Parts: sequence; C-alpha cells; structure tokens
Amino acid sequence: MNIGEIISKIKKIPCKVVCITGGEPLLQNDIMMLIDTLLVKGYILSIETNGSIPINKLAKKKSVVISLDIKCPSSRMQQQMDLNNISLLSKKDQLKFIIKNKKDYDYAKEIVQHYTPACTVFFQPVWGTNVERLVSWILEDGLHVRLGIQLHKLIWGEKKGV
Repeated sequence: MNIGEIISKIKKIPCKVVCITGGEPLLQNDIMMLIDTLLVKGYILSIETNGSIPINKLAKKKSVVISLDIKCPSSRMQQQMDLNNISLLSKKDQLKFIIKNKKDYDYAKEIVQHYTPACTVFFQPVWGTNVERLVSWILEDGLHVRLGIQLHKLIWGEKKGV
C-alpha cells in the first residue's frame, strides 16, 4: 500500500492513536514520510522497532514514542542489535526485552545495568514460560524494571491480527 491508501484505512477507524509495528517498520522505504504525514494529521504515534536499525532519525521526532525491543540470546538474533540505540531513547520511550530463560534474563540485566536507559524498561516473558520465575529473578536482584505480559493473548489467545 502507498501512504495515501494507509491513511485512508486509518481514517476509517475512530481512533487518534496509531502504533506502527509488525516485522521491522524501519525497513520500509517511506516510513519517515508516513510518520510525518500521520503527525501532521494529528495522530498520536508510537513505533515498535526491533533495535537492529539505527533510530537516530526517529529519535529526532520528539512527539513519537519509540518502543525498542532488544532481542535476547534465545532468539539467536542478539548479535544483530544496535545497542547504541539505547542512548537515543528518552523518558517518553520504552525498552523491552522478551525473556525465555535465565540466560536471557542475565543478558537483559547486564544491558540495563550497563546502559542505564532514560526510559521505562519492560521485561516480558516469552508466551508460555513461567512468569513467576521471571518475577522472582527481578525481585531478587531489585531491578527497576516493569513486568510486561502479552495481555492480548490472555484475552484472545493465539489468534493472529488482533
């Protein structure tokens, strides 16, 4: 779809909040033009990015909330992350780690302690893993992070496109 088609579809929904996500939105050629168009039209905007692409252009958009997802070792994608992005996040943004096991937890904890992000940090268990175990690690280490869960999966299950 081109930007006009996207805007046309968005206008049909009675909401002024738009979250751009799915795969890696920063790989799309016209993403910055779409963001600018949505902002001019008065939409409240957030972008979910996986952290593998520099976000410096995006970080300059002060009215856009950035949700940066750092991949942990169990994803086998942690080497693709651009950890320099963390320093570009501001208080309004968020940093998220999807955690499957203790190795992921230790990796995320080390990054948080090393980079001391300005934004809120979320530790989210991989769907189907033991939430209580993650909570106990967070409490034991006294980490200043929030626990995130996939609420949409609790409501709608594994249904796609919700």
